[in-house]
Amino acid sequence: MSMLRERMAMLMEQAGMLEPWVGCFREEDLLEWVRLELGSVDVLDGWVEHGRIRTRAVALSPLLHVVSGNTPHAVFQSVFRGLLVGAFNRVKLPGVGLPEFERWVGGLPEGLWRMIEMRRDLPEEWLDSAGAVIFGDGATMAALRERLPAGVRRIEHGPKVSVAVVFEEGDGLLDRLAEDILRYDQQGCLSVQAVYFDGTEEEVLDFGDRLAEALGRHRAMHPRGEIRVSEAGRVRNARAVARFLVANGEGGRIWESEGSTEWTLVHRRAVELVPGPLHGFVTLHGWFGGGDVGAWGGEVEHLSTVSIHPFTEDHAERVGFLGAPRVCAVGESQRPTIFWHHDGEGALSSLVRWRDLG
Repeated sequence: MSMLRERMAMLMEQAGMLEPWVGCFREEDLLEWVRLELGSVDVLDGWVEHGRIRTRAVALSPLLHVVSGNTPHAVFQSVFRGLLVGAFNRVKLPGVGLPEFERWVGGLPEGLWRMIEMRRDLPEEWLDSAGAVIFGDGATMAALRERLPAGVRRIEHGPKVSVAVVFEEGDGLLDRLAEDILRYDQQGCLSVQAVYFDGTEEEVLDFGDRLAEALGRHRAMHPRGEIRVSEAGRVRNARAVARFLVANGEGGRIWESEGSTEWTLVHRRAVELVPGPLHGFVTLHGWFGGGDVGAWGGEVEHLSTVSIHPFTEDHAERVGFLGAPRVCAVGESQRPTIFWHHDGEGALSSLVRWRDLG
């Protein structure tokens, strides 16, 4: 059995525990993933034909992972990819830790456990890693660019925002959209923060009435849980700003959870994408044909995912001017498969270097 297949066998034993974080996968999916990204399932274990030469893929190892504490998804997905290609993984956890990930690592078989080291600080000796996968805000990126030697390949995943575009309604659409917005309390880059509806302002507001009901239903079934006083304060401040804008004719309506900050929906007449304070705060806009990408403002450069309905290639082309690396069906924004190109980059191919023979 090849070393790749040995690692795959151990990862398959973990499939049930990994599914909430990386998605569902089968052995044949892992093989297909390697083949699609690296060209051959044998290329990690030996030389393969590559035109008029032979080549092999060599994992970036040791591989440093610097992860944030908003959700555990990033660290699970990043280390899962590192394990698959055969890297030794150095994981720099946030100061508060990531209990779900740490428990998972503690229960791994020795064959995988010995491929992972975790710390909550970043020692100097870890800076000599062959590659670094970095999740965080702009300050984190800037600090790591300065600290890491020039020869370390950086795979950066900075702050991102996701939106939904609804061209027409459909059965179950509103509840799926509420899932895209509220799952994980909007803490991930794939969480929808703005919804665009293709219709007149009256139709947009009517859609908002029904979306607000769906948000309330979702929170009733999946309560948010406690958030910090400062976080709740930011939501209240954002609501106050929204009321001011509505009073000045820049929005038509505000919908909000009664007696709490659990969810907020704000209609804005401008198309500009303005991220909110998270924790269930979402804006609603008219689509108006999408308009000039310049009208969307600078945040459009940080788009991660656009979830659309209906989910067709023709409708995907209609949002193509936004330049988002991923377009998916409404309801699937926060459930990418292992095959997705994270921020438009190859999830496995970015973790290897190539060695040629010939």
